[in-house]
Amino acid sequence: MSRLSRLIVLMVLAASPVLAQTKPAEKTPEQLRAEVAQLQAKIAEGRTLAEAQPVNIRLELTITDQRAETPVISKTVSMTVADRHSGRIRTQGDVRTPTGFRPVILNVDCQGTLLARDRARMILTIEYRPVAGEAENERATTPNVNESIAVILEDGKPMVISQSADPVTDRRVKVEAKITLLR
Repeated sequence: MSRLSRLIVLMVLAASPVLAQTKPAEKTPEQLRAEVAQLQAKIAEGRTLAEAQPVNIRLELTITDQRAETPVISKTVSMTVADRHSGRIRTQGDVRTPTGFRPVILNVDCQGTLLARDRARMILTIEYRPVAGEAENERATTPNVNESIAVILEDGKPMVISQSADPVTDRRVKVEAKITLLR
């Protein structure tokens, strides 16, 4: 066989699978209408999620402050924000220490976004500066927790969103968050 003949046979063999493919079946008008309706529903859902929903998100934060030598201290902060809006809580006081007065702070900033029927993204900033052992001891450290966290929470399910340790002492601070969607 000549080179040209071999080349032609090779090209025909290579092209035969392409020629053997069948044309896809055409869709009926009912199938096309159903596909269009599904696409329109997805577009409407996306548009709805892009806009704020008439839903309030109640956030409950529980801050647990634990040291080996003292009982566990637990603080709860709660706020309700509308979907795609923010809220903030500022609390502050002064404590007398051997070195003078020191501020005690618990601040929370929150922005909530409804993602689904039972979930929301919460963007949180937490500043927590509690009373330490410095009221009794001049050498005690002044703990300060300052956190910014974005987390997805499910309606009614508490989640530990952070746990931190004091770099000097055995003190640990845990933050647990829970949301309740109010429709």
